[in-house]
Amino acid sequence: MKTRIMKNRISQGFLIFFLFIFFLPAGGDAKNYFQYFPDGRIDWANGVVEAIGLACPPRNQSNPAQARALAKREAEETAKENLLNIIKEIKIDSKNSIGHTMDGASFPLSALTALLRRAEVVERAFLENGCVKTVVAMSITGNLAELILPKNILTINTIQQPLQESRKEEGFSGLVVDCRGLSVRPAMVPVILNEDGNVIYGSAYISREHAVRTGVACYLKDLVSAQNDSRVAPRALTVKAIKVPKGMDSDVVISNDDGATITRNPSNLGFLHKGRVLIVLD
Repeated sequence: MKTRIMKNRISQGFLIFFLFIFFLPAGGDAKNYFQYFPDGRIDWANGVVEAIGLACPPRNQSNPAQARALAKREAEETAKENLLNIIKEIKIDSKNSIGHTMDGASFPLSALTALLRRAEVVERAFLENGCVKTVVAMSITGNLAELILPKNILTINTIQQPLQESRKEEGFSGLVVDCRGLSVRPAMVPVILNEDGNVIYGSAYISREHAVRTGVACYLKDLVSAQNDSRVAPRALTVKAIKVPKGMDSDVVISNDDGATITRNPSNLGFLHKGRVLIVLD
């Protein structure tokens, strides 16, 4: 009801224009990968969901201060409704979105509702026409990740490698997968396979502690920025994805040779264990 009232007061054209201007990436964010929605966006580089709510004072309210308070409250409620709608669209993996899993009896709906109530208001502005704009945000990592990530992502003990292995071949500090030119959709738990279908990186390779705190992987748009990002630096291995498996649009395939480069040195398991993986998309 409140959303319908808001849309009656603010034209759809104005709303789309306003959202476009507000969510236009700043210069420093140009390398980040954003997924846009009608009422917000996901910053897949920093793991943050943002949603916007707009509301105007009721016309039948004679007290200006009360009318403004009502608009302020409605804008925040609308922003949180929009935040939930965007969260439902987040892909957990190639097969499931958060929304797909919400109908299950085991889904922690009450815990998610509590998180939404605590969503941070990152901006609130009173517009010249008396309407209120509110932006709320929530991290994909942390509490939300703990609720949503598959239970088969377990805590992995720190991997200790024999000294002779590290002397034989220096390991890499992280992995950059260049997926530009492919139709890859970001997800909380992407999978990297070789040409033979063997999993090179996925939920079994990362410790739950790191998956919850920093994510299984993150996404950028710029290859050079990815290679120098603190998540994978100082010695990142860069590989080129060659295709997307049919029907699995959040998973990618790399060559058998590149897969072997990752797996043949046991010390590389250390950066996989910590989720030091970046995926570059268009």
